[in-house]
Amino acid sequence: MILTTSLLLACATSQASLISFHAPGVYSSDIAAMDAALGITDYEIESFTDTQLIDGLSYSFINPDTEQSTELVKAYSFPGLSWDDGYVLTNGASGNNGWSATWVQGITFFFEGGITGFGTGMANAQTNYGGNHALLINDQSYGNLEDYANFTSTSGRNGYLKINAEGSELIHSVTILSTNANADGFTFDHLAISRAASAAVPEPTSIALLALGLIGAGFSRRILKK
Repeated sequence: MILTTSLLLACATSQASLISFHAPGVYSSDIAAMDAALGITDYEIESFTDTQLIDGLSYSFINPDTEQSTELVKAYSFPGLSWDDGYVLTNGASGNNGWSATWVQGITFFFEGGITGFGTGMANAQTNYGGNHALLINDQSYGNLEDYANFTSTSGRNGYLKINAEGSELIHSVTILSTNANADGFTFDHLAISRAASAAVPEPTSIALLALGLIGAGFSRRILKK
C-alpha cells in the first residue's frame, strides 16, 4: 500500500490547496498503473523528451535567474532519475538543463490561464546539500517539501508532488526553492497538469455547432413573432 500525507493549507489571500507527497515507491515502469495510483490518468503530461513544452506551460530558473520560457535549452536524458521515458528537467549548468554545476537555486513553473491540478516527480533533492526546499503556490509560501512525511531526501527519486486547487481557486505558478544557494542538483519529470474548464480551447467543431445553435434560436424567435 502506498501511503501519502495531505495537508489543507490556506494563505492570507484565502487561496487553498490540497497538497500531497507520494512516497518514491509509487514509481512504476507501468506508467498507466502509476498514473492511476497518483490520480493523474486524465492529466496532460510533460515528459521533457524534447525542448518544446506543452501548451500553456512555461518556466524560469532562480539564482542565476533566467527569463520565462516555453522551451528548454536542450533535452537531457537521465534514466536513473526519470519518472517515465528517461528524460528529465534539471536545475544544473546555470539553468541550461545540463547535469553539472552551477546549480540554480530554484525553479518556477507557470500555467497560462490557471490550472486546477498539478503534479511532478522529483529526484536527487538532498536536504544535506540544499537545505530545506520551499514550496510556493502563486507566490504564497506553503512550507517546505521536508514538511511532508513521504518526501525522501536522497540521490534517487524523492517522490511525487501533487497539488489540487480548492473550490474556485486556480494554480498559476508553482515554485521549488532550496535554502542553500547553488548547492543542490535536483530534477523534475512526468509533470502533470489538469486545466481549468475556462482555460480549455474549444474545438472548431464545437464552435461551429454553437454558432448553428444560436442561429437556430434566432430563427425560432422570428417565427414566433409572426
